[in-house]
Amino acid sequence: MTEPTESITDAVTHLHNLLQTKEKELKEREADFSRRVKLFETTNPAMGSDNDILQLNVGGRTNIAVLRNLLTQFEGSMLEAKFSGRWDDSMEKDRDGNIFVDQDPENFMLLINYLRMRMNNQLKRVPSVHRPKPTYDAGILQLVAWRLPPKMGRR
Repeated sequence: MTEPTESITDAVTHLHNLLQTKEKELKEREADFSRRVKLFETTNPAMGSDNDILQLNVGGRTNIAVLRNLLTQFEGSMLEAKFSGRWDDSMEKDRDGNIFVDQDPENFMLLINYLRMRMNNQLKRVPSVHRPKPTYDAGILQLVAWRLPPKMGRR
């Protein structure tokens, strides 16, 4: 019969060897994961940055250039979700590569001008005389006013 200390020593040695084997496997998996992340990042560029210039074709009649952060300043809005950069590859584009926005150009430009005034104002408040009137179509208002459910479509 073996001594209890030999049995305990054998068990500890076995567990130590098992732990070393598992640590080695984990390090190999971490290295493989890091390699895959780097490969993914090189083949799939990161989402757009706030300073990206987006070329928009609005209603097929008006082409404008805006900074991404202009359209994403209302967190949780449809505009923020649509122009966050996650969907750039799947967005409708015209033959010149401009993102197509199927809205009335006059109404959309009112929204763009409002967003520009709001962004350029230190207090993030636009004087009421410059706020857009709620007379244009609901589709434009929904782009800013409608909020996504929590955690959905957020960065």
